[in-house]
Amino acid sequence: MTDRSPREQQDTQTSAAGARMKAREKALKHALLQAQRDLATRDYPVIIVLGGLPGAGKSELVHQLNEWLDPRFVTTSAQWKHSDEEEDRPYYWRFWRHMPPRGRMTIFLGSWYTQLLYDGASGRLEPGHYDQQLKRIRQFERMLRDEGVLLVKVWLQVERATQQRRLTEDSLRLRHLPASARAWAEDYAAAQRAAKTVLQGSDGPEARWQTVDADDPHERNLIAGETLLQMMNAHVARSAPGIGETAAARSADGGRAAPSQALATLPRNLQLGKQEYRALLREQQQRLQKLAWQAHDAGRSLIAVFEGWDAAGKGSAIRRVTAPVDPRLYRVIQSSAPSDEERAHHYLWRYWRSLERRGRIMLFDRSWYGRVLVERVEGFAHLHAWQRAYAEINDFESQLAEHGSIVVKFWLHISPEEQLKRFREREHTPHKQHKITADDWRNRARWSDYEQAVLDMLQLTSTATAPWTVVAANDKRYARVHILQTLCDALETALGTQ
Repeated sequence: MTDRSPREQQDTQTSAAGARMKAREKALKHALLQAQRDLATRDYPVIIVLGGLPGAGKSELVHQLNEWLDPRFVTTSAQWKHSDEEEDRPYYWRFWRHMPPRGRMTIFLGSWYTQLLYDGASGRLEPGHYDQQLKRIRQFERMLRDEGVLLVKVWLQVERATQQRRLTEDSLRLRHLPASARAWAEDYAAAQRAAKTVLQGSDGPEARWQTVDADDPHERNLIAGETLLQMMNAHVARSAPGIGETAAARSADGGRAAPSQALATLPRNLQLGKQEYRALLREQQQRLQKLAWQAHDAGRSLIAVFEGWDAAGKGSAIRRVTAPVDPRLYRVIQSSAPSDEERAHHYLWRYWRSLERRGRIMLFDRSWYGRVLVERVEGFAHLHAWQRAYAEINDFESQLAEHGSIVVKFWLHISPEEQLKRFREREHTPHKQHKITADDWRNRARWSDYEQAVLDMLQLTSTATAPWTVVAANDKRYARVHILQTLCDALETALGTQ
């Protein structure tokens, strides 16, 4: 047998390596499909965040993942060019609207990291901006983790020479990059410095970055796919974390803040006569009519939350608010029991999706506070879930305020005696009988449990940017005028028209 030439030996080695890679890819595809089928039975979603410099091959990797997986059950969120619809809402709205339901998967090709990376590479960041934005990212990812989400963050690392060659070969894609991404694509050193800062600042227990060498496209895709498979197989539903010293426990030890004290000492006899009520109602509605248009012209949204005891008069108060306002400017969002689609997402998902564009009025007839009220008391949310919700809600509302929204929250407070009177009136009034249900009576029987939940809510979520207003609502006329006046005052303060 003659010895093979070096060329023949090299060809044999190349052929064997190719065969091994094909076998590796075939096994990976089979395993990923099985993991995807298993995910459909799980009570959590998978979110894949792909990061990397232009030319690293993010788009190519997405194509490959969609070939290995069943693309019918994978959504890709490009987050490429921002629309005016997105700019009109808080920044994270664009990501919440693409969150996958439990049992499904979304690939974010561009994510909550993208703009921060662009700004860092271009030198547009102000001192402290990195820390502020990275803190927000860590809070967001911690919330996803606490909800059970499997968050897979993959960074494709590419050498400068490889990047330049690929960008030269794909100049069409480079020309279509948004202006904000130019420095990110053209200044490799600045982009690397920004990436290092961001990756180090966001690589924590909430979600570790998985760095993949992207110079060899085949090896890049295989390693990224194998990383995804490993993390999917390793991910199991976590048991409830230790509660320790919770926010609710700290408030019990440290006393009550002003809103809680106000609830206990709220006068029960505040009332208005009919003539005085009509005059004040007309006055405040005229104020609101003008202020609603001024807020619209200034691009300032008003978000009003109405919570309160059953039969406290939330619906009738909202009708007095909407009566003078042009219907093009407002929307009433009634929060009832979540649908199957809503239950398949984080509880805040449906509220993020309901946010209107700048300059609109949103009136929430019950709201995201259901997590720390009815879901807490009735056991619909686990202990650790409703306890962490206080911080999640505060962060949500702070993002609304940072975007320029005016957030006003009302708790309509009535006495147990007044509630009983209204319940009986509803039972004996034909056109009001639909308002009273067995649930209302059952909730009333747990008054003390709900009262404690209300006290904790007021204590832990009344902030400078989203304060609670406790309304004495035993007299409906007084409550309506109080609410209108509070809304007008908040608008005037925010718009500087006092």
